[in-house]
Amino acid sequence: MNKPSRKIIPTLLLLAFALIFAQVAQSDHHEVVETPAVVEGFRCDFTGNNDAKDLDSAVSFWQSQMEKIDSPDLKNYFAAVLTPIRSNNTADFYWLGAHANLNAFARGNAAYMASEAGQAANARFQKISTCVSNLFFSENLYQGTPPQEGDNDFVLEAYGCTLKHGKTMANVQAAEAGIVGVLKAQGSKINVFRWTPFLSGLPADVVYLVAHDDLIVFGSSNTKFFMSPGGQSSQFALSTVMDCTGALYSGEVIHAPPPDTEM
Repeated sequence: MNKPSRKIIPTLLLLAFALIFAQVAQSDHHEVVETPAVVEGFRCDFTGNNDAKDLDSAVSFWQSQMEKIDSPDLKNYFAAVLTPIRSNNTADFYWLGAHANLNAFARGNAAYMASEAGQAANARFQKISTCVSNLFFSENLYQGTPPQEGDNDFVLEAYGCTLKHGKTMANVQAAEAGIVGVLKAQGSKINVFRWTPFLSGLPADVVYLVAHDDLIVFGSSNTKFFMSPGGQSSQFALSTVMDCTGALYSGEVIHAPPPDTEM
């Protein structure tokens, strides 16, 4: 498969994550409550003399192989590749992949690993890099940019946070509510997600992703937030609950659910 059309949703998780946050499915005439979205994150380093050109080749091959696998869950899979802009983490690139829920993740991965196409795609990545992976549950805290036409590039802030002594997720949610309130009042065009570890070796209790259309939007949205009294006070409230370290990445959507997928 060729890279997605430049008419697919631009920013990480704009339409894709909006589509995969369905919480309830029907099975055997009984209501089954599904988990939140499941995200797999791979932190990868190039081996030997491999570089970004080899990554582009591996991604293109993966896209072509995905077309060969007959799996509804993989057709609705969202994937993006990140490369560091500013980061203390020395990883060469990251892979982010999202499924609607844990059952979709399990079915999709089973189909992928059982197929010759999936095995071939994995072998191509193993040839150029070594990766460690983690799984998270993901929730959309704020969606300021509705589905729209555009390109596949985006800019992403990522924060790994640990709870301070005596603080709980109730404190976290109260602090988040203050930030979201400011974003709504400002009409911010960003998208904010909270990840909580499921199967993860990261030393973080919570991970936040803040997605922007590009660096210009990153600059303007953060300036508006941090220079406002509400932004400063809500950010301070969060800092009394958690310690966070952040990084900035450039990303590209490489696979997304069909635009006509029903929510």
